[in-house]
Amino acid sequence: MDRASIPSAFKELHQAGRFDYWGAPYHSLTSDQRDERIRTYMTRVLWWSSIEWDRTPEEIAEFEGDEHLRPGLVPFAGNGYGDLYCWYPRWQTGPEPPVVFFIHDELESHLFARTFAECMCRCLLQSFAAWDDQALESSHVSKGQVWEAHREILRPFIDPEQIETLQALGADPSPEQCQRADDRISAAVGLRKLIGAQQPTRYAEEHIRDHATLLRSYDQSIAFYRELVQAEGLDHFRPKLEAAQAARAAVARRHGLR
Repeated sequence: MDRASIPSAFKELHQAGRFDYWGAPYHSLTSDQRDERIRTYMTRVLWWSSIEWDRTPEEIAEFEGDEHLRPGLVPFAGNGYGDLYCWYPRWQTGPEPPVVFFIHDELESHLFARTFAECMCRCLLQSFAAWDDQALESSHVSKGQVWEAHREILRPFIDPEQIETLQALGADPSPEQCQRADDRISAAVGLRKLIGAQQPTRYAEEHIRDHATLLRSYDQSIAFYRELVQAEGLDHFRPKLEAAQAARAAVARRHGLR
């Protein structure tokens, strides 16, 4: 994904410092300086519990895949727990790619937002749905002030319907209001899933006593790599497809299974 394909809102917000939590390398700041940044940056930076802005446009553009993520997923942020927000150009039908939320410890990941603007709205709502009042103890600002400041930061980058959704929640919405609003967006996004991580070509067979379960696991891997090779034209994954097929055949042969 080249830099030109990155949604302009992401690049503009990054350039404006809206993703820069500290304004300097974290370890270069003293404890007092960090406390001061929390007080002064809370309304200036999109500091949400639901997402961590941990990649620059340059880092995103340089990402060419790895040995873990499904090819085509382009991570641009995380959640601090190993899960990733990724653009997925393969599902793109409009001017920008949709956002898939990659869940690192589950088989399937899901479509999170149809646009980056929708992603930001959902992350804002999810953060305020799980609001922790302790986060503001030393900041000298109220939750309502943070909500209004962040809503105004987003305003130039979201569409009129999204502006209306956020405006309708008022000046200081409750966690329940935010959760219901996010649920409505989620329902509109719909349910679309994919296997987000590259699948094993060899399983720890000595630890899987149920041979039928083992064969189903290999079938899953074979189907995953067959899709990459045959449907997506990624022929460099053919060795992994063949390795999974060979491993499955060996298990079936040893145990007289199909």
